[in-house]
Amino acid sequence: MALILFPSIFIALLAWSTAGSTSGNTTDPIRGAVWLWLGAHLTPFQLAATSARGGGFLSVLPLGAIIFPMWAVRRTFIRVAQSAPKIRAARIFYVFFYTLYTIALSLLTSTSSISPMWYYAGLCTAITALVSTFTFNPRPALAIGIYIFAIALGIAALVLTLSFLAHWRVIYDLSTVIAPGIIGGFLFTSLQILYMPNMALAALGYLTGSGFSLGAHTMVTASAFNIHQIPAIPILSELPTGEHPLFAIGIIFWPLLFFGVYKAITRVHLDWRQRNKELLRTFIMSIFFVWEISYFASGELLTPAMRRTGILPERTTSIAAISALLVAVLFFYGPKIANKVLKRG
Repeated sequence: MALILFPSIFIALLAWSTAGSTSGNTTDPIRGAVWLWLGAHLTPFQLAATSARGGGFLSVLPLGAIIFPMWAVRRTFIRVAQSAPKIRAARIFYVFFYTLYTIALSLLTSTSSISPMWYYAGLCTAITALVSTFTFNPRPALAIGIYIFAIALGIAALVLTLSFLAHWRVIYDLSTVIAPGIIGGFLFTSLQILYMPNMALAALGYLTGSGFSLGAHTMVTASAFNIHQIPAIPILSELPTGEHPLFAIGIIFWPLLFFGVYKAITRVHLDWRQRNKELLRTFIMSIFFVWEISYFASGELLTPAMRRTGILPERTTSIAAISALLVAVLFFYGPKIANKVLKRG
């Protein structure tokens, strides 16, 4: 915890000291550091009512920031595991106290205007700590799916980069207008870099048919473009400016992904019952993975008008699930049923 919290305190103190506030006090950078630490765990924040629409939430948080707490947990848990006689008990106590400290910090740093959602803080940090203490060694079929998904995400990031280059002038103009200063500019740029995984997932959703949203009652896909006001954030300058129906062909990504997964299952397992069991297990884990990463990559951005922002979890998960079922029926269960029908005939 100290590996991330102490650098966050230094960053918050540096930003606070150069901001020039006349009404702040020394507790502000400490509280801000804890909020940075909670935000790195993808903990959402509840904001007080600032308009007639009521209060808002900051629940779309940078996925890139979760690398830091995961690195800190893995680094410290190695030392705990070396001194503990039973690694399972060490993992349970580590995750428990890590979660307990997080809940305590979220409650202690709450204010009348901004309050971390302590129950989400406990859930997010428990998941982060638990996942970070395990060694990643997935089953062959699930590994194939993750590798294909990673390749597709890399292609989406490349398309996103090309869009940035095409809109470089807009990025420059927005950065000039905001004029955050030296320290503020460094922090603002770092924050946008940490949001790049969110943007890459939104680009992947755009290329594969599910699309993304940028506020209430908006939808951006290859065949539909319904968007209202855009926040003056340089990273959003890469958004498409209209419909591009040719990109709709990217929806075949989901069937191809699950076809590769099912082919891996048929090669590893020769027995029909083992195939069926592995197919069901992989299907559940894959759909949960798609929903989870889509859920944490999207949310509300400060005001109810910006709900929901990012890739759409329900739409993305539905397309993935339907594609998985169709591929399973056509290439997995279909041939088995056809053979039984032919034998009876």
